[in-house]
Amino acid sequence: MKRLRDVAFVFVCVTTCVLFVTALYITVFWQQAVLGVEILWQILGVSLLCSLVTFIYPQREVGKKAMMCIYIGHYVLTNAIVLGCGLWFQWFYIDNLPMVLAMLLAIAVIFVLVSIAAWRRGKQQAERMNERLRLYQQEGSERGQRDI
Repeated sequence: MKRLRDVAFVFVCVTTCVLFVTALYITVFWQQAVLGVEILWQILGVSLLCSLVTFIYPQREVGKKAMMCIYIGHYVLTNAIVLGCGLWFQWFYIDNLPMVLAMLLAIAVIFVLVSIAAWRRGKQQAERMNERLRLYQQEGSERGQRDI
């Protein structure tokens, strides 16, 4: 259940960032755009695919090298999803270098922002769990002293 909550958190973060970047991107490259509702479904679909990639993270602790490989793999998969879907949905033209570079920059910025948000959330959860464990152990030792 925790894993699904983590994916949902990443999905919300990714979707929020993508909506902001999409508004900026359209303002710069497609100023006269008339958009249909399909863009919303495309954004939701791509955000979901990018969020599901977080399942590659192990549930147990791994070494720094392994974790770095996982981060790099996550980033590469995210790029493949966004660029592949972007080409399919015609969000950019592959022969337009500024558009491609803007997409790559947007992916990098969103990836970093969502990674920071997820890291901070994980750190807060760990602190809460440690605090609860400390309180539980404290209550247990107090009960043990009363029984004596």
